[in-house]
Amino acid sequence: MGQEHWGWLVAIYLFLGGMGAGSLLTAAVVELTGERYKHAFCPTTLIGAGVSGPLVIIGSLLLIFDLGAGKMEPWRIIYMFTHFTSVMTWGIWLLTLFIPVSLLYGLMELMDNYPGILAWLRRFLKFLPAALPYRSIRRVLASVGSVLAVGVAIYTGILLSVVRAVPLWHTPLLPLLFLVSAGSTGMGLTIDLGATIAVPDIARRFHALPVIHIVLIGLEAVLIGLVLAVAWLRGGAAAESARLIFMGPGAIIFWAFVVVPGLFYPFVIHAYAIGARRHGLVSGILSGAGIVIAGLFLRYLIVFAGIPVAL
Repeated sequence: MGQEHWGWLVAIYLFLGGMGAGSLLTAAVVELTGERYKHAFCPTTLIGAGVSGPLVIIGSLLLIFDLGAGKMEPWRIIYMFTHFTSVMTWGIWLLTLFIPVSLLYGLMELMDNYPGILAWLRRFLKFLPAALPYRSIRRVLASVGSVLAVGVAIYTGILLSVVRAVPLWHTPLLPLLFLVSAGSTGMGLTIDLGATIAVPDIARRFHALPVIHIVLIGLEAVLIGLVLAVAWLRGGAAAESARLIFMGPGAIIFWAFVVVPGLFYPFVIHAYAIGARRHGLVSGILSGAGIVIAGLFLRYLIVFAGIPVAL
């Protein structure tokens, strides 16, 4: 059996935090490379910027209230901002900076696509100008937000990797795995799933999309393999964690909800898209859904299989 102290709430936080960061990163890349301005409507930036803040907020609330202080004495959370030698404090500050930047970025996208929002806001905020330099503001927010997004994505892995008592988690490979997975789930949500539903031929706008997907999926598969291999070679509790995931009670989840939908199927679909130079509507949606589902269950398995060393 795996550890029982950290459960689904932590896994969902790690998932939402990573996917929110990855969604903003995806939007920022499309914005900063100028791809956003090649078409009148860009659902990728609208979705990526729009969902990133809410996803991270929901995940952060789950993490806070999973803590004892969050449930019984929520006012004690303020002290977490002052312990600068604590990893939790680093994370709190990252989230505190990321959330307003991502929300403002999402608001700028909404206001640019739906001008009536600005007119409505000006009824309450008289100081707002009748027209805003949307492109300049978005580029600044995308630049700052992308740096913070990388920090948030890596932090979701650091949060576990600093726990020395759990050998499976205590590896520098985990933050890197969570960063790559964040990028993959962010693309899966904003492009394969969301943008494909909004604009069915969205894949034709991004000719490099299948290649980028394959690279991320390949990196994620390699990193998952390395994390499990290193744990297996360590022996003891680490090897037991790897066995639990690979061939133990967690094996069905690993193969049926991580490997097949999140690695194998998207890799095949995008490899076909490269050769055929096209991406089907259904295959794009299924690929995005599979990547998102796999991102959640990957984090659940890593949390669940974190067996501590014997005291």
